[in-house]
Amino acid sequence: MNNITNVGRWIGASMLLSFAIGLYSNFKLQTDLFAGEGLLVNAAQHPYRIGLIALIGLSTSLLTLWAATLVSTHFRHRHPAITRYYFGLVVAALAISLIECSTLVAFRSLSEAYTAAGPQASELFLPARKLLTGLRNSIHFMDVLVGGTSVLVLFAFLFRARLVPRALAAVGIAAAAIQMYSVSRPLFGLPVVYPLLLPLALAYFTLLCWLLVKGFAEDANA
Repeated sequence: MNNITNVGRWIGASMLLSFAIGLYSNFKLQTDLFAGEGLLVNAAQHPYRIGLIALIGLSTSLLTLWAATLVSTHFRHRHPAITRYYFGLVVAALAISLIECSTLVAFRSLSEAYTAAGPQASELFLPARKLLTGLRNSIHFMDVLVGGTSVLVLFAFLFRARLVPRALAAVGIAAAAIQMYSVSRPLFGLPVVYPLLLPLALAYFTLLCWLLVKGFAEDANA
């Protein structure tokens, strides 16, 4: 076992942890906030949950950035362009994620003011609610689009460097392209096709499990 193998395992472990925590945040913590009467009412009732979501967003982005740093550190001499591009995309995703978390915290402040004003003033908050909702949704879809792009570039790098089975990397490239198509639709006023997100989730999870167990190939052209 060489150093490259261990690097692959560290990357797999950190990104798998980020993936698992992100799923919990997106499909449990955030789903509950949008249930029922919506975020304008629920945010004031769950201030700690919103803070937790913001911290999780920061933590998962930093974990992914650490993994991208490992990729750049160990492979930039043989693959300078693609590793730097991948690192730049991860940094951009971190910045967009922080903005998205900030809009969620802003919604908490709006919700607290809405609760304090009482039901008689509810109509006064509708313009601010629509503005923040549109802002949060647009930032969210930009976030997942940039995230999907970074995953596509990661799979492309792994394919080129032969660090994992090329069939797995090729499937990942195709799945990431499908995901990018689906999440970019709301930018043009079209709905997300949620079943099209599943292929990337499966391919990405398979990749991370492979890296955790096998690491990077020892005889790769890296």
